Amino acid sequence: MDRNSELSRRALLKNVAIMTGGILSSSVISGVLSGALAQEVIIVDHPVFSDDQLKLVAEMADMIIPDTDTPGAKAALVHDYIHAIVGDWYYDDERENFMRGLKAVDDHFLNGSPAERIAIMMALDNEKSDKKTFFEEFKELTLIGYFSSQIGAEEELRYEQYPGPYQGCVPFEKVGRTWAT
Repeated sequence: MDRNSELSRRALLKNVAIMTGGILSSSVISGVLSGALAQEVIIVDHPVFSDDQLKLVAEMADMIIPDTDTPGAKAALVHDYIHAIVGDWYYDDERENFMRGLKAVDDHFLNGSPAERIAIMMALDNEKSDKKTFFEEFKELTLIGYFSSQIGAEEELRYEQYPGPYQGCVPFEKVGRTWAT
């Protein structure tokens, strides 16, 4: 992948900020509000992914948020978070649509070379539809799972339970990253 096609952490954070102003699915919102956040161990009450599908979800999420100077999606167990949301919180029709999209990707992704995987992800990202596409839903789950995880909140974003006194108009260079709380 050349430098121009790489998504930097800064661009990712900018896109997350833009995306959070958009519409989230009701299943994702209810899952997050009920405490289904990415964490060290996630129990899935209604498993729907096979081992191969879980591996596929982990690989795809890790391509969206790879390891850099901070751990990526795989280290944050985003794949387990996605499994919990899809298995435990999605309505049947949402789950069927997600599984259909995952099956379509599964046929070629895991056996593909890194270049083929990138091509598949780019094709998914460029799909146009009146409704939310599988990949838009997948990216949403990946970003929410990552930034609600301990790794995402403490190592990518800056988390302090008590950030201290209010200091308005502080130059960004002084704080270095955005805040999780």
